Amino acid sequence: MDKKQNQPKEYDVVFGGDNPLPLGGLVLGGLEGAKHRLSSNILEERIAALSEVLNYGEPGLNLLIQALKDESEQVQNKAYSLLLSRDEQNVKEALRQYKPWQFFEYLRTTSGHSHPVCCSAVSPDGQILVTGADGIKVWNLKTGKQLYSLSSPGPKYVSISPDGETLLSAFYEYGQMQLWNLKTGQLIQTLKPEDSRHSTSIMVSSDWQTVVGVKNKSIEIWNLKTKKLIRTLKVYCGKLSCIALSSNGKILAGGSFDNRIRVWDLNTGKEIQTLEGHVQSVCFLAISPNNKIIVSCGEKSIKVWDLETGKLINTFIDHKRRIVSAAISYDWQRIISYSIDKSIVQWNLNTGQKLGTYQETFENVFFLLVTDKGQNFITISDRIVNIWDLHTAKISDTFSVIGHLVSISSLALSPDGATIYSCGGGDATIKLWDSQTGDNISTLFGHSAPVHCLVTKQDGSILFSASSDKTIKIWDVKNKQEISTIVGHSNRIFSLDISHNGKILASGDLDGNIQVWNLETKKEIYTLQQKAYSDYSRNGVFSLAISPDAKKLVSCTERLYPVLQVWNLETGEEIYSLTEVPVESIKISPNGQYLITGGQNRNAIEVRDLQTGTQIRTFPGQIDCLTISPDGEAIFVGSKDKSIQIWNLNTGELVRSLKPHPFYYDRKAIAISQNGQILVSGKGGNINIWGVRKVE
Repeated sequence: MDKKQNQPKEYDVVFGGDNPLPLGGLVLGGLEGAKHRLSSNILEERIAALSEVLNYGEPGLNLLIQALKDESEQVQNKAYSLLLSRDEQNVKEALRQYKPWQFFEYLRTTSGHSHPVCCSAVSPDGQILVTGADGIKVWNLKTGKQLYSLSSPGPKYVSISPDGETLLSAFYEYGQMQLWNLKTGQLIQTLKPEDSRHSTSIMVSSDWQTVVGVKNKSIEIWNLKTKKLIRTLKVYCGKLSCIALSSNGKILAGGSFDNRIRVWDLNTGKEIQTLEGHVQSVCFLAISPNNKIIVSCGEKSIKVWDLETGKLINTFIDHKRRIVSAAISYDWQRIISYSIDKSIVQWNLNTGQKLGTYQETFENVFFLLVTDKGQNFITISDRIVNIWDLHTAKISDTFSVIGHLVSISSLALSPDGATIYSCGGGDATIKLWDSQTGDNISTLFGHSAPVHCLVTKQDGSILFSASSDKTIKIWDVKNKQEISTIVGHSNRIFSLDISHNGKILASGDLDGNIQVWNLETKKEIYTLQQKAYSDYSRNGVFSLAISPDAKKLVSCTERLYPVLQVWNLETGEEIYSLTEVPVESIKISPNGQYLITGGQNRNAIEVRDLQTGTQIRTFPGQIDCLTISPDGEAIFVGSKDKSIQIWNLNTGELVRSLKPHPFYYDRKAIAISQNGQILVSGKGGNINIWGVRKVE
């Protein structure tokens, strides 16, 4: 070892001068000084010393490893945080022995909505996209990355100011509007008159001076400059399908489900025009910047009207099926329309000439937005954003704005916890997430029906998924490609598990069949039949667990008709069964000694001897889902009290309760990485990520 490593460096504090040292005093620098500060009784001094020790090579690294055993949690956390980025073998071994779950905290939530997008807006410079669903999310259109999210319950309308600095959002149920700083995400002001409830439509003028809220029998007019309600007009509006507001905020047009377009003067509240010509309800309206032209879409046609006289000027027809969405370029030279046959048509708004036809790839497009002064346009389905180049008629970029459409049904992680795999019971996709940022990495398509469960091989190279389409798919994780499909089940598959050696896969379906597969040959070894609780009960297999030595298999049915069975995996014979034990989640400890079960109706986690089924101990609580730490010492429980509880399996002690958000955890939607550093849990259609927070 280089002796110079122990000497003071340029970053050490060394006092000089003519003054003598205090009697018995000693000035320490270098490694010895760091050692001295690490042994201090002053907590702040020990924490400060940790950042220094890495400057002294291997001896300093050993001091940092020793600090993992410090009596202070703060010192342990700081040492753990500093060691996470190291690649040395002794560091990796120390982190494996360390129990980070003692200090888990909420870190972040994955990007994406949990429900279909219901409103959207794009900034004037084409850089920012805002989407509303279960809250508001703000995206960088160039990268597809989520910038931040805003907590706004059920937004139905969003608009961005002409200077790109302010966002207006509205949710109709309470007639409430909110103004946000678009750059920082800070709430500026909430607009809500006492008598304002249940608006059916809201629209802001293009000059951002006026905002109008429409109800069944009244219209509210706001001045956005003063943030004050100007007046309320008592008019019968009926049920409107869409609205448009003139640039000066003086004229309001409403498309109705009775196929008419009504136009009101907002100064007087009088209806000044009724436009008739559509044969089905109107789905889109816009008033030109000079307030002379109104454009409407309904059935298969686009109509252009003279707003002053109410006369029809032009009609464009090309779509073969009903138009459901449209957008007009900023210069009002072009209109783009989308039909339910997935065709997109671009028109010259002045002449009616068709400029181009495109074919969308997704079934449902709910929004069309024009950006970059007409050079690009955006289509938004319930979950995907496509950015189109108007000149080439091709998609230039695409990204997802939704996690899963309904609650997550299963989660898995790469061994190092860097990548999260998720599936939702409501869609046929598997999503990959970056646990460090929460960003969606990619989406795997292949199943034709909702995906219910996921498992990975021990080395993380292969992912298995099972679905309502009765198939199991095998995925190459590195290349994000489907390798093969296993077919054999007669009904929807709801459970999967893989042996520790990666040679055996077990799958359970709604008919109660448990099929055991040889993964080397992709052939079925045998089929087991889950025992029914009674002659009249359904006996679908909803949870499976294979013991670490691949000698036992545990299966269970749903909680209404509970049956838990333990099988000899080598012979397929039943070892024992338990009835009237409502179990929804089952896990086997890494040492193969314990069977851990949990269920809502049981109000407890039960720890049993796997060999005999004898109950050893219980933990209280209403259980939605559970998993176990890789070291076998901790149980993580998603509970109905909206917390994740961490229990010491050996002592029965409650170690920690994680409770950052008011939501419920879904069945099976919890998992921990093999290195024990990342815990993930379902949050509706998204994922909460937990771990030890890095100390700066």
